[in-house]
Amino acid sequence: MADFMHDQASGLRAMFRRFPSQRLAFAGATPGAGATSLAVAAALEAARSGLRVTLIDEHQGAGSATARLGLTSRVDLLQAINRDVPLAAVRRTSQHGIAVVPAARLAVASGQLNRLQTEALDEALSELSRDSELLVIDCAPDEGVLSALARRADRLAVVTMATGVGMTAAYALIKRHLTGNAPVATARVCPVHVGVSRVRSEVDARQAFASLNGVVSEHLGSALHWLGCLPTGFQRPAFSPAGEDALKIGRDLAEKLFVSREPEHSAPDRIQDGGLHPDPNGFKEGIPARVA
Repeated sequence: MADFMHDQASGLRAMFRRFPSQRLAFAGATPGAGATSLAVAAALEAARSGLRVTLIDEHQGAGSATARLGLTSRVDLLQAINRDVPLAAVRRTSQHGIAVVPAARLAVASGQLNRLQTEALDEALSELSRDSELLVIDCAPDEGVLSALARRADRLAVVTMATGVGMTAAYALIKRHLTGNAPVATARVCPVHVGVSRVRSEVDARQAFASLNGVVSEHLGSALHWLGCLPTGFQRPAFSPAGEDALKIGRDLAEKLFVSREPEHSAPDRIQDGGLHPDPNGFKEGIPARVA
């Protein structure tokens, strides 16, 4: 059994090596929306699939991803950026096989980084990306503004409660991200996924998502991608890094982003009914549309 699992994991890693590492940032529109639960869940499920995963944690305290994965650290990525310690000294490995990089101090200072620190940040991210198939960033937005780390993600997952305050905050965060929150010289569009939490049903969650997607499409000219929902009453078990509802979303997302992907040179259109049609979810061919 051990040999089979090793071969399966090796096969998944070899398959994914045809693609560059993915950087996926999670951000809560408001505190307590569930973004950390989904970030940890995505990291756990990708690691269980045999992929090498690094999680950069911008939070501190008992509810942080670092603490949920059973780790502690007095060293922060900011110290590696300042050349005070090597990057290897910042990384911790959890019992789940996830490399964790604490970065709360870096997140606080990200708005004041100078040129040398910015270059060092890019170097550190490049090194972390080389060592991982998936790089998860659990963001700590500062008044709706993403950190320098989060702005370098390939995809952004925004988690919001289905309330007026939550949806307004989600729109403001997405607007800043799409209109002026990206690194200098970035020409690509970063897909934005939205998860809705604290709702009675998935129907209610999808209605809230559709409303937000309509506003974003009309005013910002960009379509959002459905991530999933965390129901009312969702609570992470005391001795679990993430609850089962979050794990399901993380499992689906990891599968769609990595396990089911087609090679980069595949046509970006899907074949339907004998003809080519654009994939409305913005993914490559071969990825189901359940989570987009």
